[in-house]
Amino acid sequence: MKTSKNIMLSEIRTALADYIKSEGCSCCRNIDEHNIAEEKLGKLLKIPKFKDGSGYDFWKYVSKK
Repeated sequence: MKTSKNIMLSEIRTALADYIKSEGCSCCRNIDEHNIAEEKLGKLLKIPKFKDGSGYDFWKYVSKK
């Protein structure tokens, strides 16, 4: 039986896989796919947008070293 938690995790996995796939090397990076995947991840993870609306503030959640 799939719970909403399992469905959410499945959506996050897919969004992250799309994001990673879009990265590529500098000569084959797919900017459009990258932006779409970033948007999906930002919404799924409830990441706040930058004040200027230019994207999602993933930096707020990076690992502390």
